[in-house]
Amino acid sequence: MNLYSTLTRTVEPLVTLNPDRVYLFVCGPTVYDYSHLGHARTYVVFDVLVKYLRSTGREVFYLQNITDVDDKIINRAKEEGVSQNALARKFESEYIRDMHSLGIDAVSYYARATTHIPEIIDQIGRLIAKGVAYVTATGVYFNLDTFDGNGELSGQERAKRVSRVTDATKHNPHDFALWKTGEYGEYTWDSPWGRGRPGWHIEDTAISEKYFGQQYDIHGGGLDLIFPHHEAEIAQMESLEGKHPMVKYWMHTGFLKVRGEKMSKSLGNFITIRDALKTWNKDVLRYAILLSHYRSPMQATDEGFANAAKGLEHIRAVATKDNGPDAEGRKAFTDAMEADLNTPMALAAIQRLATKGDIGALKECGAILGINFLRETSAPLSVLLEIRNELRAKKQFDVADMIRAKMADAGINITDAPL
Repeated sequence: MNLYSTLTRTVEPLVTLNPDRVYLFVCGPTVYDYSHLGHARTYVVFDVLVKYLRSTGREVFYLQNITDVDDKIINRAKEEGVSQNALARKFESEYIRDMHSLGIDAVSYYARATTHIPEIIDQIGRLIAKGVAYVTATGVYFNLDTFDGNGELSGQERAKRVSRVTDATKHNPHDFALWKTGEYGEYTWDSPWGRGRPGWHIEDTAISEKYFGQQYDIHGGGLDLIFPHHEAEIAQMESLEGKHPMVKYWMHTGFLKVRGEKMSKSLGNFITIRDALKTWNKDVLRYAILLSHYRSPMQATDEGFANAAKGLEHIRAVATKDNGPDAEGRKAFTDAMEADLNTPMALAAIQRLATKGDIGALKECGAILGINFLRETSAPLSVLLEIRNELRAKKQFDVADMIRAKMADAGINITDAPL
């Protein structure tokens, strides 16, 4: 398989540290609100990647963190008058429920930040001992001047950066927090540098080091995480013992856009997964997401989802008779998946497999993509569809159209394949 890595900006053969095992870490959500379609886009993509890799015989350890201590959680809990733990557990459960609703079930383990505080404190201590982090009155900070590789992933020049957080105790405006001392409600812990809580970036490297070590195969997330989050992860992990690269393949999904703009609450174009599922089922949402290559921007529009529904229904309409294996169609699907997870090409291969009547392949490929490409019918309904197809073949369209209209009234929509 070939994958694009943001680190090298090239498509490279997938060569893992262990030939038969893949270690994958994907940045999980900050659990302070309901998950949105941007989350769906990213997590559907990695769900498909893992399912495909497993279908080839590889063992995949897919690790995802849960950020359950953060300023957003602290502030939202205060607004709602609930504990931080109660808020985090609520939205963690809602996130898992949304993932299951989308058929996302490939994650091996979800690791909460709050259950890995000892690992976080230990890693910070080692960074201080290495001389790359320092203690101030407000916490512990990573000294970016000690890490020459910073900027390699994003391509940003350090001199042109603007610091997001102002703190007079920092040696350099670009240095970032590893530990924040102070009172943050019930989510604070004792540490050698004072009671407080971890910074955002350190939880990922502490968790991934615990389960994978200091080097592993693939790290995924959205394009917006490259800077500063993923740059900070690299600086932290590689500063421990100088092992480079921390990750060989950095995979980033493109932005999901609504009305041509990046989806955000401030623009009023925020679409939750649960709201989207009120209109479109999970097969349609996955089909729509996979129609765009994962590195490309995706436009979320009602028209786009409606077209995806029509495309999926067309596949189901033509895939009615099992004609046995279609070797060319199966190869086209595999070639597409091997070519940097080219799901648009894979769906084109699905169209061919449906037309050729390779029902077995549609089931196998559908399991990988998480989409049911076959129409679910009861025995009486199946007989009725066969009768209608015979009527159409005999050009008795009036009766066939009447049957279709009656079925539509019953909530069963049919898309006919061309004769």
